[in-house]
Amino acid sequence: MYTAKIEHNIVKIFEIRTGSIKRNIGCSSYKGAVSANVTGDQVAVTCGDGKVRVYDIRTGSLRRTL
Repeated sequence: MYTAKIEHNIVKIFEIRTGSIKRNIGCSSYKGAVSANVTGDQVAVTCGDGKVRVYDIRTGSLRRTL
């Protein structure tokens, strides 16, 4: 299980069990991160440009833009 924290336009994904950082996802080119929601192995990030980007936590790859 994972949780997320937004810090200086970077979404930091933490593994809850260990407290360690699993991945950092940058959002500065999209006018900064506004919110993040973790579900399973993906994180949905609402960026300052009004779009929601869904990333794979394991790989860090962008799955889709809404």
